Amino acid sequence: MVAHSGSPRPERTCVGCREVAPRDHLMRLVREPAPDGVAARVRFDPSGSAPGRGSWLHPDSSCLELAVRRGGFARSFRSAVDTGSLAQELENPDFTRTWNR
Repeated sequence: MVAHSGSPRPERTCVGCREVAPRDHLMRLVREPAPDGVAARVRFDPSGSAPGRGSWLHPDSSCLELAVRRGGFARSFRSAVDTGSLAQELENPDFTRTWNR
């Protein structure tokens, strides 16, 4: 029997910095289907419960840069993905969560 230390909050790994953090400290990103021959698009999942494979990222631009540079999204989604519009989506003033620039 394994004794649990701390709270029973679910933890996830950031695809950018690769640090483990409580799920409520990260934001969930999902792979959006794309037409044949085109890489799937990555988008923010504000509900945290959209169907499909997800990845987790700290709400920090440095983690986003690391994830793109190191191929964290492709590794997490197990396929090539398009992250081109993700930075613009997260920088949008209508973005509802705190985003550290």
